[in-house]
Amino acid sequence: MIEERMEWEYYTDTPGTKGEIKEQVKDFMVTELASHDLDEDGDHLIIKLRKQNMTTMEAVSKLSNMLHISKGRIGYAGNKDKRAVTEQHISVEGVGEEEVRQVFTDEFDLEVVGRNGHIGLGNLQANRFEITVRQLNLPIEDLRNRSLKIVDELEGKFPNYFGRQRFGSARPITHQVGRLILQGDYEEAVWTYIAKPYDEEYKSIRKIRNELWETREVEGAAEKFPEHFRYEKALLYHLTKNPGDYQGAIKRLPEGLQTLFIHAYQSWVFNRALSKLIEEDWFDPEYEIPLVGYKTDLKDNRPENLVAEVLEEENVSQEDFRLQEFPELRSEGTYRRAFADFRNFEVLDIDSDDLNMNQNKMTVKFDLPKGAYATVFLREIMKNG
Repeated sequence: MIEERMEWEYYTDTPGTKGEIKEQVKDFMVTELASHDLDEDGDHLIIKLRKQNMTTMEAVSKLSNMLHISKGRIGYAGNKDKRAVTEQHISVEGVGEEEVRQVFTDEFDLEVVGRNGHIGLGNLQANRFEITVRQLNLPIEDLRNRSLKIVDELEGKFPNYFGRQRFGSARPITHQVGRLILQGDYEEAVWTYIAKPYDEEYKSIRKIRNELWETREVEGAAEKFPEHFRYEKALLYHLTKNPGDYQGAIKRLPEGLQTLFIHAYQSWVFNRALSKLIEEDWFDPEYEIPLVGYKTDLKDNRPENLVAEVLEEENVSQEDFRLQEFPELRSEGTYRRAFADFRNFEVLDIDSDDLNMNQNKMTVKFDLPKGAYATVFLREIMKNG
């Protein structure tokens, strides 16, 4: 049986602070650290985007509608958290300052900085986080001392796991769907996406999923889901009209979501391999572990051996990543550093928790490189599981 619990090994031994994050949106603040040289002859406006309670992609989609331009004319260096207050730069092609100043919305703020070229992934250097951890039961000085001790033990590096959100926060099924697609079990992939229940979801939705997971009854099932569950509804409508066409149902999903299934599975294999390495006290600050694909060279080193072991255990082969039935999703593979750097850690404040009686809160600040997860770094300090 495949181990599905996301209980990756910790790198440090000091007990954590416990606690909860993201209890309110302003508890999680992200500022993009990037250099954008300005050039008045540039064909893109450079704009500072401040938002909360929406992803970058959602903000870009709304802004493109307001400006009556395609989303492709808006560039950005990274997709920031939804449940957070974030600040980043975007580029907008072929639009004047006055047009931007005519955008009025309470969903995000725009500040024109100047002009230059398109902003993409290469422009992002790092992200600065300011995060409040709540529901802390330790005394104030113990919180400070324990946090700083763990940070000292880490010596500027922490395990570069993918965060839980990569797999689905309430329903961690994204990698499971990816595994099933790679195995060619499209029927189970579809039902896992639509119906596999998890306790973290609202009871009403969990009830709908539970029933479908047991019955696999397509007729009339789409109407049971609320309107915003549009992907579940789309799959069920497709199966109603095309009984048994599970491969076709998957193709009804946006290609970006289909790709995410495969990427999430690669991330899952990476996390499992890295967790085993840390359990064995392995450490190499510069080593890059494969995000495995059909072209990956699984050379005879311990990290690659563990990746191969995970694939064998989960009945997935490298050839499966060629995805003959889904050629647009095939993956050659890439690499990711086993350990990520962090810089400028600071405990900004520790005080009584104004949202939770008889408990404390702690606000910390730190910088992480692109691709590293703040939740993973804090996990080492909090040790919540």
